[in-house]
Amino acid sequence: MRILKTFQLKFSGFKTIAICLILLNSLSLASIFSSLHQAGKFTGEDILLKQMIWIAFSWFMLIIFSFINFRVYFNSAYMIYAINIILLVIVLFFGKKVMGAQRWISIFGFTFQPSELSKAAIIIILARYFSLNSKSFIKGFLIPFSLVVLNALVIIKQPDLGTALILFFVFFIMGFFSKVNKLYFILTLSLGLLTSPFIINSLKYYQKQRLMVFINPNADPLGAGYTIIQSKIAIGSGGVIGHGYLAGTQNQFNFLPERHTDFIFTIIAEEWGFLGVILLLMIYWFILKKIIQQLLNCRDLFAFYLIVGISVLYFLHVFINIGMTLGILPVVGLPLIFLSYGGTNLLINYILMGIFLNICQNQR
Repeated sequence: MRILKTFQLKFSGFKTIAICLILLNSLSLASIFSSLHQAGKFTGEDILLKQMIWIAFSWFMLIIFSFINFRVYFNSAYMIYAINIILLVIVLFFGKKVMGAQRWISIFGFTFQPSELSKAAIIIILARYFSLNSKSFIKGFLIPFSLVVLNALVIIKQPDLGTALILFFVFFIMGFFSKVNKLYFILTLSLGLLTSPFIINSLKYYQKQRLMVFINPNADPLGAGYTIIQSKIAIGSGGVIGHGYLAGTQNQFNFLPERHTDFIFTIIAEEWGFLGVILLLMIYWFILKKIIQQLLNCRDLFAFYLIVGISVLYFLHVFINIGMTLGILPVVGLPLIFLSYGGTNLLINYILMGIFLNICQNQR
């Protein structure tokens, strides 16, 4: 009874987030069911069941992490980072390979993607460094940047360019809010832009193709450009109110690949139309609004940078995923948070939300 009262106290004032997450869970299961339901036949019972189990387990972990004092992560930041790197190295040698990418560890029929843990590990270790308020080039910029580069390089070997880019985006945006000289970040970004032709030249063939079809999808309409062309057709055909549940033609007639993972947004847009998309964006807006409100009232520097990192990560996933399905950003294989099929991404985002809720409780 005492635990229940404590839990109610912890979540008091955060009903908006709980309601938003429940709505996203419901929409996720409905969209995954629709994406695996073609021509009147449902063929993905195991996938839907796994997602339901991941959702239940993620809620459990959210509750657990909401009770763990966020200051614990300040002292354990290096350990979390080291465990993350070890898991990434294990994946390189013993990981499960799917469609040419070796990113997963298989455990009892469930797959775990360590690169998703990198997002939380990087946020925590950057929050530790930036909260120390060091203005020196070595401690304030070079060391945290080197940790991000090391993590990103291991992830690129899988290959997983999307996650690697996310880590760099998180670093530069969190750095912008720090006391570190902004000139370091500007010069590094400039150097990155200058060397981008060499970086692009070192990419895998399919990654280069994705960049090419971003500029002109019709350059390879039956190959690399196929998915983005079908995605744009599906989104456009949804119109204002959509075709209705289980009635989207691009989805039901199997024209669109990866629709239950990276392209789940197209399912929502095709079936529920512009109004459904607006509702989805409002749900994300309510979550981010709650997080940013807490950010403005934050008194602890470590907590402040944790919240910055969490909000940036959430925003980037929503912005980049929707952008790539619309064809306004290159396809980089990032899931839509709380919606796309995939247990590790869901789990990490719920853990981060649990950390955020603990910060809210301890900052009162």
